Amino acid sequence: MTPTNTINRLLAALVALALVLGGLLAIAEIVLGRLGRPFWFIPRQQWGNWVTRQTWDATLVRLILAGMLLAGLLLLLAGLRRGRPRLLPVASEAPGVQFDVVRRGAEHAVVAAARRTNGVRSASASIGRSKATVRAKTDARSTGDIPQQTSAAITARLADLGLDGLRPRVKVKGKKR
Repeated sequence: MTPTNTINRLLAALVALALVLGGLLAIAEIVLGRLGRPFWFIPRQQWGNWVTRQTWDATLVRLILAGMLLAGLLLLLAGLRRGRPRLLPVASEAPGVQFDVVRRGAEHAVVAAARRTNGVRSASASIGRSKATVRAKTDARSTGDIPQQTSAAITARLADLGLDGLRPRVKVKGKKR
């Protein structure tokens, strides 16, 4: 799961929880009011008096509405933001034929290619719409030409998969002194 998906799901869960709790509180307050019982959480009489005295020109009313508008726009933008694709289109020489590669499978193939490079101890990959980012670790103190070798291996593997339109980006970390 991508960080964007995680943030979107977390925001959706928090908004849903707030709406459910707010709805339950409103229902409880309405029932208590209809039964003639004292308020549980919201002082209805005080709030009712305060609300009836407010006008659309009041600064506080405008600030509350602006805050609600901003929160709604932020949630809308978070929901509309495109995440990473699940399928990556592969270049095909046959007219009218299109192939796709599952992004996760391509990431695993790129990681395997990076790990086969001399000096690379471990690697991880992330493939987006236009680039393939690989983070590799080495036991050597100096990375030397490992980044170039890893980049060449990744570029070759992407070409084998038909994803040669992706830009490889390699980051290699050496051992600390």
